[in-house]
Amino acid sequence: MRVDRSLLLKPLYRRFYHANDLRESLYNELFGTHKRRAKSTNMLHTNQTNLRFARLLPVSCILVAIFLSAAANAATTTFRVQVPASTPPGSTVYIAGNFQGWNPGSPTHALALQPDTRWEITLTFPDGVPIQFKFTRGSWATVEKGPNGEEIANRNHTPQGTQTLNLIVANWADQPPSTITGHVESFQYAPFLNGRRCWVYLPQEYSQTTDRYPVLYMHDGQNLFDQFTSFAGEWKIDETCELLIANREIEPIIVVGIENSAARCTEYTPWPSSPPIGGCAGGGANTYLQAIRDVLIPEVNQRYRTRTGPANTYMSGSSLGGLITAYAGYAYDEVWGRIGAVSPSYWWANDSMVNFASAQSRPPFLGRFYQDMGTQESGFTDQNGNGIDDYIDDLRSLRDVALAQGFVTNVDFLSVEGPGHTHNEFYWALRAPDMLRFLIDPCPPHTPGDVNGDSAVNGSDIAPFIAVLLSPPTATAARFCTANINADTSVNMLDVQPFVDLLLAE
Repeated sequence: MRVDRSLLLKPLYRRFYHANDLRESLYNELFGTHKRRAKSTNMLHTNQTNLRFARLLPVSCILVAIFLSAAANAATTTFRVQVPASTPPGSTVYIAGNFQGWNPGSPTHALALQPDTRWEITLTFPDGVPIQFKFTRGSWATVEKGPNGEEIANRNHTPQGTQTLNLIVANWADQPPSTITGHVESFQYAPFLNGRRCWVYLPQEYSQTTDRYPVLYMHDGQNLFDQFTSFAGEWKIDETCELLIANREIEPIIVVGIENSAARCTEYTPWPSSPPIGGCAGGGANTYLQAIRDVLIPEVNQRYRTRTGPANTYMSGSSLGGLITAYAGYAYDEVWGRIGAVSPSYWWANDSMVNFASAQSRPPFLGRFYQDMGTQESGFTDQNGNGIDDYIDDLRSLRDVALAQGFVTNVDFLSVEGPGHTHNEFYWALRAPDMLRFLIDPCPPHTPGDVNGDSAVNGSDIAPFIAVLLSPPTATAARFCTANINADTSVNMLDVQPFVDLLLAE
């Protein structure tokens, strides 16, 4: 398409040549905005003289005019972009648009990764001139897509003054649509296992409050939230947390999923196996757990509003991840005070986990212990001939150890056998809600009636109590629980009299 350059340059020339009649004459002659007919020979002679003089102006003057005009009318836009948690590590994000020839991988238009995992670039544009753009990972084969993997229209923006745009890339063209529900982000912290990737689920209310939350650390992080990143299926931890939190069955919680690596077998096993199994000798669990304790947890506590200590720090995992979870509960209970061992590989190293647990007393800080197993983890195996699947035998052995140590079923210990369940993510996702209900309290620590959170029940709690009473679903977990005086499943008129009683007792 041919573009009339006069339409582009006209405002620039107007700004530069308004100073005197000579410059105005040049502007008029170039663009014909004021076509005048000379009414006298003298006037015609004057205009022609002016025009001839104007044509002698160096080209550099026109270039300076354009530069000065652009500088005087420049707009600065900062693009801050959140990309999918499934974005491959080591990727670079680019902005491509009509302002740079739609180059999908222009090095000068590469965004910089920020500590908060967003990508950012600041660009200068002519003020008031609309632009179109999209984000890529360096080619049109990796351009951004919509939430369901669909094509999306060019993004539009009109730069004006100084602006910051906070944008979200839903998916990439070379990746299947993400199945993430709610808010899941990821980060890589170089000191933690050479930059091992972690995915983080944040509850919906996180951005609306200043509250702090307990944290659940989980292994095999790429299998927890997104079908795309999973190598064997998704646990649907994000969907499960969203549902249970919305139903007030668990308090809002932060979930940190730690990516596994090629060293998974070594990292997830506390004892070496002799002979090695599948080429894995094992025995590296302590190094792995200490890296989480000493490097990752402090970083998570710095990045997010967390409640700390073993009463607020939990762990869960499946298979070998279940084994290391049970081990962490017994060996590092001062760090992780609640554990969920899902289909744990208690058989590793000749049932060393059962022997390890039975050789000690109950861990003093292990407040809750959940374990489960499918009744057909690997079909049905019965090497000892007792008519019970060997995996169930292992589960029951550790159950008996825990109960002998003083754990109480359905109070601080729960052992579940999934009928017909096999060893895979589908069944782990199926059992996850019950595990979370057992590990996570329905309410954060609170004082009934202290709705405004000032550590006292007084007149200042009346207005927030009424607000929760009128609209319970919109209340944060902390406010809902403090207003739910009678501790049933909702805030309603049955809570009014107990609330008044608390006020009068102050």
